[in-house]
Amino acid sequence: MASLTDRAIHATWWSALEISGRYGIQFVVAIALARLLDPADFGLMAMLLVFVTLAALLVEGGLGSALVQKQHPTRDDETTVFLASLGVSVLLVAVLWLVAPAIARFYSRPQLVGLMHLLVLVLPLGAMAAVPNALLSLRLDFRPRAGAELVASLVSGSVALWLAWRGFGVWSLVWQAVIGACMRTAMLWPLSRWRPSGRFDPVAFRRLFRFGGFLLLANTLNTVSVRLQSLLIGRVFDARALGFYAMAQETQQAPAQFMSSLLNRVGLPVFSTIADQPDKLRGGLRLSLRVAIFVFVPAMTGIAVCAHPLVTTLYGERWTPAAPLLSVLAMASMFWPMHVLNLAALGARGRSDLVFRLEVVKCAISVPLVVAASFHSVQAVAWAVLLSNVACLVANTYYSRRLLGYGLLAQLSDQKATFLLTLLSSASALLAMQLPAHPALALAGAIATGILTFATFAILMNVAAWRDLVALLRKLRPDRKSDAGRASV
Repeated sequence: MASLTDRAIHATWWSALEISGRYGIQFVVAIALARLLDPADFGLMAMLLVFVTLAALLVEGGLGSALVQKQHPTRDDETTVFLASLGVSVLLVAVLWLVAPAIARFYSRPQLVGLMHLLVLVLPLGAMAAVPNALLSLRLDFRPRAGAELVASLVSGSVALWLAWRGFGVWSLVWQAVIGACMRTAMLWPLSRWRPSGRFDPVAFRRLFRFGGFLLLANTLNTVSVRLQSLLIGRVFDARALGFYAMAQETQQAPAQFMSSLLNRVGLPVFSTIADQPDKLRGGLRLSLRVAIFVFVPAMTGIAVCAHPLVTTLYGERWTPAAPLLSVLAMASMFWPMHVLNLAALGARGRSDLVFRLEVVKCAISVPLVVAASFHSVQAVAWAVLLSNVACLVANTYYSRRLLGYGLLAQLSDQKATFLLTLLSSASALLAMQLPAHPALALAGAIATGILTFATFAILMNVAAWRDLVALLRKLRPDRKSDAGRASV
């Protein structure tokens, strides 16, 4: 049987392939759609997602994560999660269908009624995929998911582009979401080889919900604080202003969601297997943070520095108002791996109650800041997000210090070399952008200069995170197993 390390490496490889492929396709499609659609179309979609994203969280209910954390769920556990998720999804479809006119009146956008009536179909489709998703995560078997996600993203993106080209406007974005959910579910069922063969067990539901319920509440609070930005901008300003903010947010979230999905997907199952060994868990958290921060911080800093040429090159000149928003939001998400991994470590120890407490504290910080900022400008909302993320970083590392002896100061201290390298590479990128050239060439030159500076000094300084990353990449080589086999002969 493969060791935990080998399984985690295999999972990381396929999970990274799936997520990068999916987000890569979605990002390319988003670039093309940005040139075909009006910013207001993206604003209308963001208005709908305020409610549908929250409903999707309620459908999952934290029960999928509870299956993963339990490590050895029974058939009754699996069937209970499936039936509970499906039942809640049907209920929420009915609720959103009925309140769609009220949502349209809130935004003064009558067309939202029909759009909402179509978009709610993603809820039962997502519910049907909840258990196959959780079981594949539990097995650290992400190869089937890679295929399903890539095909779903490719098909739904192609349909969205065709509809946008034919003049369907915001409907192309809604159909993209629905077709993607449908394709994903249709492929995950046969690939996961799972069928509901147990029965609904109220005792199992209460046991799973005891863990998943706190995660549900925590994720709900987190989603409310994030989607509140779109709610207020759409209400106080207009769909076009929200479209600029949504595009900046989507661009910033592309690497953030990639990192978050990868760390959550691999982190919780792996951390759960060593949750009763604090020293090992602390070591795993430290190593994961060192590698993730080494990759993520310079990437987000680069986006913040190159925001203007990045936006105009990818989306066109009419999207220029999104550039200053992107710069601030990129800085706000710079330490996202620290948020994700610290919470994953708490979840692995079964302390979803502490995760919920943290979300209450963070919501109490972020909501007043965003509400107050929304009365000033869209840019002020972005700055409020940055301030709240800094404050929330203190909160998210609090219990890591108490339970694992690895708090914020220790975690930041481990990243000193990465911060220094990021400053050097950012300065070199800024200098490269001052050279007279076409915006696209200036952007390419700045990116190349920044990466070259970062990598060169990382090698010369023999940074620990660089060595860890190289070791990980070597283990991920496709010929690793064959090399090992030849060595053993």
